[in-house]
Amino acid sequence: MSITTIKKDYMSLGVVRYFQSDRCINHANLRKFNQGKIKADELVTFDCGLMELREIEESEINLPPKGEQLLAVIVRPEIEPDYRLEQGQRFEFCGYDLVEISTCISAITNCGAKFNSIDYGALNPYGLISSYREAVNTQLDLHEKYPEESHAYCEIVEIWRWFING
Repeated sequence: MSITTIKKDYMSLGVVRYFQSDRCINHANLRKFNQGKIKADELVTFDCGLMELREIEESEINLPPKGEQLLAVIVRPEIEPDYRLEQGQRFEFCGYDLVEISTCISAITNCGAKFNSIDYGALNPYGLISSYREAVNTQLDLHEKYPEESHAYCEIVEIWRWFING
């Protein structure tokens, strides 16, 4: 299990938060856990069970070391992606995750692909939902079809990444 350092309240909503993070390669064991439904080679997620996340302040942002990444996340974002993160061509929009915010567990990438509400075949190359509308529809469907499952009560998380290949 990863170690996660959160500086702010988990429920800081609608604001950009930054995290230094290791990377999550969709290796054979993870693919098996997710029943082979997630085809992405690498998962970009706000799941602290799959990646170590360390929250940093915007003033602490430096060029990430080669092979590592910085994530910019917005819990409960606006309808359109926050394109100001693209300024300077540092961050790339990756998509939307559905995360049970109290545990930081993703309903998409870390629940064994057990939710029929998620269209795993439509996930983008990062293992995320590309469309805000689809993220909202999936979130609502999870709440409706899985009322007894804690991970189905999740927030939409917009994820951006700054990655230096190396």
